[in-house]
Order: sequence, then C-alpha cells, then structure tokens
Amino acid sequence: MIGVAYFEKLAFDNQWIGPTARIVQGAIGGLVLIYAGIRFARAGYGVYGQMLEGCGAAILFVSTYAAFNFYQLIDRPAAFALMVAITGATAVLADRQRSQGLAVMAVGGGFATPFLLPGSTDAQLALFGYDAILIGGTMYLSHRRAWPVLNVVSYAFTVVTVAAWADRFYTYEKYLRTEIFLSAFCAMFLYILHECRRASTPGGSVAALVLWTSPVVYYVASLIILFNHPTAALVWFVGIMLAGAVLAARTINFAGLAVWCAVTLPLLLWIQLHARGAWLAPGLATVGGVYAIALITQLYSSWQRGAFDAVDAIWLHLNGLLMFAGAYFLIDPVRADATGMAAGAFAAWHGALAVTLLHHRRDQALHFAALAFTLLMIAIALQFNGPAITVGWAAEGAVVIALGLHERREWLRLGGGVLFTVAVGRAVLLVLGTPIYQEGLLNSRAGCALFVAVLCYVLAWLHRRRSDVPASEFAIAATLVAAQIVTLALVTGEIHVYWAAREGALARQLMLSVSWAAYATLLIVIGLRTDYAPIRYFAMLVFGVTTLKVFAVDMDRLERVYRILSIVGLGVMLLLTSYLYQRSRKPMASSSGPIDDTIGRR
Repeated sequence: MIGVAYFEKLAFDNQWIGPTARIVQGAIGGLVLIYAGIRFARAGYGVYGQMLEGCGAAILFVSTYAAFNFYQLIDRPAAFALMVAITGATAVLADRQRSQGLAVMAVGGGFATPFLLPGSTDAQLALFGYDAILIGGTMYLSHRRAWPVLNVVSYAFTVVTVAAWADRFYTYEKYLRTEIFLSAFCAMFLYILHECRRASTPGGSVAALVLWTSPVVYYVASLIILFNHPTAALVWFVGIMLAGAVLAARTINFAGLAVWCAVTLPLLLWIQLHARGAWLAPGLATVGGVYAIALITQLYSSWQRGAFDAVDAIWLHLNGLLMFAGAYFLIDPVRADATGMAAGAFAAWHGALAVTLLHHRRDQALHFAALAFTLLMIAIALQFNGPAITVGWAAEGAVVIALGLHERREWLRLGGGVLFTVAVGRAVLLVLGTPIYQEGLLNSRAGCALFVAVLCYVLAWLHRRRSDVPASEFAIAATLVAAQIVTLALVTGEIHVYWAAREGALARQLMLSVSWAAYATLLIVIGLRTDYAPIRYFAMLVFGVTTLKVFAVDMDRLERVYRILSIVGLGVMLLLTSYLYQRSRKPMASSSGPIDDTIGRR
C-alpha cells in the first residue's frame, strides 16, 4: 500500500490523471480489497481477510471524503449517502463474519461521517437524529453478537458529537430540542447499561463501568442548558425525581436517595435565585411534587422489602427537613408571618403519618414522629419568641425523651435529651440576662425557669421508673443537677432584678454570697437525707464557687461591714454543713469495729 501511495503521489504531481480518475481509482482499489478480503475469509483465512476488508472500507471513506472536500465532485447529500452506505456495508460484513474489529470500524466510521463532511449551517435535527439511529443500530449489533465494546465506542462518539455541535451552534432558544435529544440519548445508554450488567461477557463489566458516567454527563449538561430557563428547570426536576423513583423501586433504595440529592441541591439553588412573589406558586408546587414522590417511593420501597434500614431513615429525615427549607425560603420573602404556621402544619402531617403507621411499621412511624417533633421545634422558634420558645422546646424535649423511654429507642431519647439540654441552657441565659427593670418573681422568665426545673424532676422520675434502660443512673443525676442549675440561676437573676431597681450594688453582692451558701447547705442536707451523692457533689461545687467569689470579689468591692457579713455568713454555712456531714457519717463509724472505726475517723 505504501508503494501504491508513492506511485499515486507521483501521478498526482505530474498530472498524469485528473481528480475524477483519482477518486474512481481509489474507489476501485477499495472495492477490490473488500472483495479480496471476502474471498480470503471464505477460504478460511478469517483474520487476514477481515483486515483486507477493513483496509478497503477505509479507502472508500477517504475517497468519498476527498471527492467532497478536495475536488467538490459530489455535493453533501450524495457524500453523506455514500458514507452511510459504506458504514452499513461494513456493519453487514462484520455481522456475517462475526468480526468485532470490522464492527468497531463501522461504528466509528458512521459517527465520524458528520465530521468528515463539515458544513457552515446548523442541522441539529438531522445530526442528532442520525446519531440516535446509529446508537440504535449499535445497540442491536452489540446485543446480537455480544460485543459490549461497540456501545462504549458509540457513547464516546455521541459525547464528542454533542459537544462539538454545542460549541459551534448552540444558542439560548435551542434549549428545548437539545434537552429532548439529550434525554433520549441518556435513556438509550441507560438501557444499554442495563443490558451490559446482565451480560456475562468479559467486556460487559468494563462497558458498564464506562456507561455509568452517562447519567452524570447528562445531569451536568442538563443543568447547564436549563440554568437560565426557570420553568423548564422545574419540570426537569420533577421528571428526574420520577425517574429516580422508578429506579429505586426496581433496584436499590440508595439509588433513589442519590437521585433525590441530585434534584434537591439544584432545586434549593433555584429557590435562592427566584424567591419572589411571581415564582411562589410554581416553586411550592415543585417542592411539594419532589417531596411527595420521595415520600411515596420510601413507603413503597420499605413495604416491598419489608424492612426499614439506615438509608430509609436518612432519606426520610432529609426529605422532610430540606423540602420544608425550600418552602420556607419561598414563603419568607412574601409572607414571613406564615412560615411558623407552615412548619406547624408540616409537623402535624408527619405526626399523622406516624400515627397511621404505628401498628404496621413501628420503626418507620417513630422516625416520622421524630421528624414531626423537629419541625414542631422549628415552628415554635418561628412563631414565638422569648420564654415561649424555651417552654415549648423544654416540653417537646421532655415528650420525646418520654417517648424514647416508652419505646426503648436510644436514638429517640438522645434526640430529646439534646433538645431539652438546649432548653435548659436557654432558661439559664434567660433568667441571667433579663432586663433589669421589671417585676420580680411574677414574670414570664421566672415562670419559664420554674417550668423547666419541674420538667427536670419529672424526667428524673421517669428514668427512675425505667431503671433498666441504659445509662438511667446518669440520666437521673444529669436531670437533677440541671434542675439545681436552673433554680440557682433563677435565684441569682431575681436578686439582680430586685437590687438593680433599688441601686443596692453592695447589698446585692452580699445577698448573692449568702443565698448561694444557703442553697448549697440545703442541697447538702437533701443529699445526706436521701444518700444521693450527685446532689452533694454539686453542693460542694457551689460552695467552692461561693468561696472564690467571697475572697475574689466581695473582699475587693464590698465595704467593711458588708465584707464582714459576707465572710461570716459563708463561715457559718460552712461550719453548719460540715457538722451535718460529719453527723451523718458518725453512726457508720461507731457501729464498726476498731479497723472500721479508724477508717471512719479518717
């Protein structure tokens, strides 16, 4: 062939033959090689003959390309028809002789035809329709002869073709046709992927691995195309969610969660860019549609599998919380006062789901209940302010803890404990950071602190009744200590409020020291009577803080009389407490033998 090429070049340089003769000569040479290859293949020289056939097909492609691009002997339709004919003939030869090499050449030549016959005008419908036909033919031939590598070739050429067309011809108004073709291509390659995963050929797994990138490429391309088309983007979100629901129902639940994430993240971005009155209804409809599709998919999938696993739980909570977040961002700029009611209604809906599923799918029902409580917490924060939020969160946390104890679900009890801890912290900050001019005791922040303290005792009682649950002793100690912290904070806050209105800074510091010491003494007495160590240890801590305050603050700031009263008051309380402590230990020591008596004195 190299020798013939040199001869042809010499003939061209010396103008021995014209352009038409050159093209005809190339075509005849290609046909002769194809015929020779067929004869050799029939004679038993399969690979040898197929190589000759492939060489002849390549010469025919080059001859047609030269006839159109170099010499303009034929127009584009004729050149296109010739290349399609060459592609089809090569595919037929590959099928008959079971030659995967010829098939790859046929597929590559078919997809390369538009590149070999370039034009200056956009022919999107013809180009993409032609590629769709080639993908279908490749799919048929690959399935017929178990050649999965052909699908990889068609996939790669399709991506290159679409990218090259978009670089030259894509404009804003062509988004709909482009998206339709991209969706069709993705659906075809997903079907091919499904077939490759079922195939037992060695190349099937490799082809499937490559084709797994097709939905990712389609997703990114669609986001780029639809970014500036808000309505079309919303329709696309719902369509992708429906496809994900079908995928989750037919394969695994994790696939549905992955598709949901791929829809939710750009949907939230869309909401941030279009959160205004004109897009309120379409945005809410899309959010509701995505939420409903995900919810139905979760319920159907768990019912079909007869199980509720970690993926189900994660998807359930994320779907409710993030879809509410989307609705909130849409509603807030238009009707900020309606966000709290929306959260409350959403919480009630999930509570109703929990009640409905309680006797049939208990685990799933408890997760719906937890989601309802979370949304209720958000509703309280949006609808109320100040002490009302603290009271609502404390009550909700206590109810969740009680539900966790009743159902023996540690994750539920832990979630309620976190919420209740936040409420305790808010109650402490509320009574310590209250404005100074207001009535003492008979006010909302004092009532809030008392309510939280009472709930602490209720939770301790509930854990005492359920002493068999894990870490019940720790929970009892934590809630009782939390009650003392809130109570001590309330006493401190009330002293600040009382003396702030009377401008008695010196008396306030004295009263604080005496009150803290008296409260610590009271806790010591209670701890000794009940023989409960955590209360005694907390009282000792309060005594320590009080002592530091007396010597670090009172000694420096108080006048001489107040300073003496503060130190004497603390000393009396310490002496009284020490006496009561030693007295409670005396019977234990006296009733023991000599060794035990020595230990008791120590």
